[in-house]
Amino acid sequence: MNIIADNGFYEVEYENEYYEHLEFVRIDHICEITYITLKNILTGEVYTFDMDRIKRFRKIMKVMPTIRENHVADSSSYSL
Repeated sequence: MNIIADNGFYEVEYENEYYEHLEFVRIDHICEITYITLKNILTGEVYTFDMDRIKRFRKIMKVMPTIRENHVADSSSYSL
């Protein structure tokens, strides 16, 4: 599950149910069971899945982080 480290949206098939438009929230390890928590970005619903019971996990889109541009010149020699 290395793809979880990236920002993005996911699709999950879990116990014959299909979930989409999910955003990663966190991973928990409780009593030797790994749980992954994802949030539906459209409805706001939060789901926690037992990773061993996930039938399919797929990244559908990578989200690019916002880039802050500095429109100020780097040094005085480039200033007006």
